[in-house]
Amino acid sequence: MTTQRYTAPDVSVIVITYNDAARLPRAVRSVLSQTLKNLEVIIVDDCSGDDTPAVAKALTEEDGRVRYVRLPANSGGCGAPRNAGMDASRSPFLMFLDSDDELPRHACKSLLLEAEATGADFVMGTVERVDEATGAVTLWYPQLFAERRVVDGIRAEPELLFNCLATNKLYRRTFLDVTGIRFPEDIHHEDIVWSTELFCRSKLFAIVPWPVYRWLLAATPATRSISSRRHELENVRQRVAAAVLSDRVLANTHSLDLKEDKDFRFLSHDLRLYLGDLPQRDPAWISEFADIVIPYVDTLDPAAIERLTRAERVCVQLVRERRGAEAALAAVELGGRHSVPPRAVTADGERVFWGATLPGGEQGRSELDVTELHLAEQPLSGALLRHELVDLQASRDQIRLRLRTYDPGRVLDGRTLTAWLRIGGRKRAITSIPVQMAPVVIEAPGEPEERAPKGLEGQWDPEEPERPRIPRMPGAAPEGTGILEGTVTISLPDLDWPDNAVRPQAVTISLHEGERRNLRPLLAIPGLSFTSVGTVGPAGPAGSGRLVLEASADIPFRLTARRLGPASGRRLPNVADLWRNLLADLATPRNLGRFYRLVSATVPVNRRLVLFESAEGTGYTGNPRYVHEELQRRATGLRAVWSHADVPERFPEDVDLVRRDTFRYAWTLARAGHWVDSHNLPYCYRKRKSTRYLQTWHGQVLKKMGLDEPRHRAQPSLARKYAEAVARWDMLLTPGPDFRRDFAEASGFRGELLHAGYPRTDVLVRHMEPAQRERARRVREFFEIPAGKRVILYAPTYRDSRRFSGESIRLDLPALAGVLPPEWVILVRAHQYDRFAVPDPLGWLVRDASAFPEVNDLMLASDVLVTDYSSIMFDYACLGRPILYYVDDYERYASTQRGVCFDLAEVAPGPLLRDPGELAGALDGLAEITERYGRRYAEFRDRWCGLDDGQASGRVVDAFFPEVTR
Repeated sequence: MTTQRYTAPDVSVIVITYNDAARLPRAVRSVLSQTLKNLEVIIVDDCSGDDTPAVAKALTEEDGRVRYVRLPANSGGCGAPRNAGMDASRSPFLMFLDSDDELPRHACKSLLLEAEATGADFVMGTVERVDEATGAVTLWYPQLFAERRVVDGIRAEPELLFNCLATNKLYRRTFLDVTGIRFPEDIHHEDIVWSTELFCRSKLFAIVPWPVYRWLLAATPATRSISSRRHELENVRQRVAAAVLSDRVLANTHSLDLKEDKDFRFLSHDLRLYLGDLPQRDPAWISEFADIVIPYVDTLDPAAIERLTRAERVCVQLVRERRGAEAALAAVELGGRHSVPPRAVTADGERVFWGATLPGGEQGRSELDVTELHLAEQPLSGALLRHELVDLQASRDQIRLRLRTYDPGRVLDGRTLTAWLRIGGRKRAITSIPVQMAPVVIEAPGEPEERAPKGLEGQWDPEEPERPRIPRMPGAAPEGTGILEGTVTISLPDLDWPDNAVRPQAVTISLHEGERRNLRPLLAIPGLSFTSVGTVGPAGPAGSGRLVLEASADIPFRLTARRLGPASGRRLPNVADLWRNLLADLATPRNLGRFYRLVSATVPVNRRLVLFESAEGTGYTGNPRYVHEELQRRATGLRAVWSHADVPERFPEDVDLVRRDTFRYAWTLARAGHWVDSHNLPYCYRKRKSTRYLQTWHGQVLKKMGLDEPRHRAQPSLARKYAEAVARWDMLLTPGPDFRRDFAEASGFRGELLHAGYPRTDVLVRHMEPAQRERARRVREFFEIPAGKRVILYAPTYRDSRRFSGESIRLDLPALAGVLPPEWVILVRAHQYDRFAVPDPLGWLVRDASAFPEVNDLMLASDVLVTDYSSIMFDYACLGRPILYYVDDYERYASTQRGVCFDLAEVAPGPLLRDPGELAGALDGLAEITERYGRRYAEFRDRWCGLDDGQASGRVVDAFFPEVTR
């Protein structure tokens, strides 16, 4: 037993508890084990009726730093015990801890050091939310704590009002004494009132980005804290009461200028918690909930409501109109920016409203107006469909789901579709199972349901060669909602759930029409709750588990699946699988290089074998493609093999393929007499003397390249590897004189330069020919671009330090959508080193063309290019069409990122633009810009496209394959 007592502790940690004897020791010991030793723990017992007094006494005897205070009567909340702890504390700094939570080990010391260093009134840090059932850890509002900083009052960062917790802060005692801040004692959610006053009265506070509090979410509802019992209507009343008191704090502290920000916090945090739960509530609960919240919501600043997402505004308005059942339906999709309506109604021939009936009053029309979703203008890929799970039947061996799909925009009319249920992410599914689906009804507002024509009722099998189409129903109004129903059966013993897929997996419905695809979440309708009981994998104690389908407001209310129990049993793999897996495990760069050298030493070169690779195997594109097609046109008899990086579907069916980074790939490289490549073949392969290597590269140069790249200057070992790779090149294709200086010399290339232009620009130069016009037409058809629309190709390059982050998509597409002239559609071509997804509901305007196999076809189909620093600008100039530059980070990119070879502002054949409004204005005045930049455009083409005359492919083949093309 420790007997030492600290007479002057640095920090007092006040631990409040009520009937929580089992968890109290864990909380207290998280304080006693802090790296800051000079502290005290004050246990404040709110007159518990369990063993808390005995447990607390034992803790005081165990460590002299622990003191125990017991209130004479239960206060019913957290305010009174916290105030009592403040009164009992003896140190210059305070913290609060609930008995069902913990402090991270360094919390007290790190916060104290920050308070002493900054002089702040209080310091706050990151909160970890720990799900005790699963062990999953998430951060609470992490964006608020992303950077370490000192804030000069809440008006500098009013969004910090969202941090309404009392427990993730360390307080300076003198600040609390001078301001007289106390916790209200007659309500729950006292943290909200306390934090509001804290922010209003503080002139200086600090923020740290590391975890300082562990908020433990109890596995069972019975043990959850008072504030977490959102199913209780009294909880709602108490939260509204706390909001009213917060308004009084604003008035008393002369801070009414913060009311909009405080109201926004109430709407998007406090009220949002209950809205997200509406799908789990019955109609009577929702009705009484509306009675409680509507009077207060009506007092809020309208500007705060305007700041909500459309999905949140729809849900709030449906509650205000007491359309409880529809509010629950809207709340199912509150996690997104927009809630897809199961039904929509049109008024005045143009405005579209959420729901089956027109809203009442101007306010209702404003809040429920979803015209901006463009429901009827979406392509299949962006169609705003609503898939609902309406019934589930489970047994030990299978789960049978009944689904309903709502198509309020009638986008599916007349299409031939296949449907699949997917468990798993957007890119990789654990499983995809066919869904039997058929059109059932189309509803028109004010009209009875009309059944599908005879022969289309029931279900259809997506594997049948003749699949029924989804027709426009006779007699239905154009704005009627199409409804489909379907079933899917999950055979549990056949579900091979990967061992590493331990987290809940999204359940989605994927609709396919040829190569087009629509992927939307499967939602659980309000009132439907279940847990499956099926066995996943072969039965037996070592191999079986349970598949659980869940719907939870926390995810949000979408269907997820997870496996419980042991890992799924695996069937013994056959010999072919074992051999394939072994080779995959052995195919490291070192082993592949050894195998390549062995083949090179023992097997002769095949002079008629050509290995083609473009964009590191990601597609059949670029200069290598057009060299290959020229060889095919001449019927040279050469055998061409293309490498692919696990994307064979991006290549023509008649092309021989070899997968990159395999032993067969190494074998092909060792045997090939010719290599044709657009980037750089893997460094582990040293070219044989009798093999010829044509490096076509993949674009002209604006940004620093080769050994001039910052990464090569900073890492000599990487620069040496790059130089060794360049030494393999026998011939380097150059599209113009600048390329020799900015790339060939910058790369240390000493071989033969082939001044032939770029083969990939041949089709662009000949864009007026019927074949190229047909390619453009197919692109417009594939992306469902309406007749008469003009096409913007937005193709930015990646940012070196932020690969695959999505940050190269600098253009704010939602903002652009609000100001863009209506005749445009945007094709977004993200770089292969980055990622992009069309934001909902912009499918009517934006198409994701990142995975489209041929960028030339996108250029042919477009009317204008918007880019930044990508070499696509040089190719596009061959078309003679306008080029606009969206370069909001130009100075930073040119000076601190990659660096540039010339000043873009001095030579660009189009304006440099920095915000969506400027871009929209440029597009609206494109004719004037074309005239203004005409001379510079001509100079740009002469300088960088002078060799591009539509015949480059022939010149390259003549130069690189002279012995076989005579």
